[in-house]
Amino acid sequence: MKKLLFGLLILFSACHSQLQVASVDSSYYKIHKDSIKPDVDVLQTIAPYKAKLDSLMNVELILSEGEFKKAQPEGSLGNLVCDVLMQFAKNKNYQADLCLLNNGGLRIPVIYKGPVSVRTVYELMPFENQLLMVKISGKQFYELMKMIAASGGAPVAGIEMVIQDSNIQTLLVQGKPFDEAKTYWVLTSDYLANGGDKYEALKNPIEKIDLKKLIRDALIEMFDKMDTDGAHLIPITDGRIRKN
Repeated sequence: MKKLLFGLLILFSACHSQLQVASVDSSYYKIHKDSIKPDVDVLQTIAPYKAKLDSLMNVELILSEGEFKKAQPEGSLGNLVCDVLMQFAKNKNYQADLCLLNNGGLRIPVIYKGPVSVRTVYELMPFENQLLMVKISGKQFYELMKMIAASGGAPVAGIEMVIQDSNIQTLLVQGKPFDEAKTYWVLTSDYLANGGDKYEALKNPIEKIDLKKLIRDALIEMFDKMDTDGAHLIPITDGRIRKN
């Protein structure tokens, strides 16, 4: 029986020729969005969930008295986010020397004058980035500053730096001259703390603290508190990073 099966396998293999692709025919079809009709049943199914989500996302948090824009070496939008996060950390009894984010993490280029809603913050910070503090050596800190200078600037709070030809000309931290013998606390995202955007100087810190808060949620909490206290958002560019 085994010999018979073996013989049949050999016969099948011998008769079975290998198939090959003879030709490829491809066509390009342009689809217009107007040609796609919504599914009525699906729309009816998601309608109550959409209404609930919209009611949450459209909640107004605070009023902006001007436009906040991304820019380099310094932008009013980056200044706003970093300043608010520094105050959030301070309210939680954490004292950071520097807040550092990246322009790529700010996913909209501008916050317009008028009401700022929960939706606006989600559009600004759609990622699930955690807020962390890392303690690094003076040497690591200066390497970090050199990277910021070489890249042309970044959203920061807590420092004043003058850049000339992509190099550091002057540097103050919390209003005092930089001291390589000191250690510094940096408030940042988990993405950057793990070396994202090539910020290798933030990796392998002396100490790390997880504030257990999404950056987005920290902004929402702070904007709501600021509004309760009667504050409005006012665009500021104060030369914290500037080119000579």
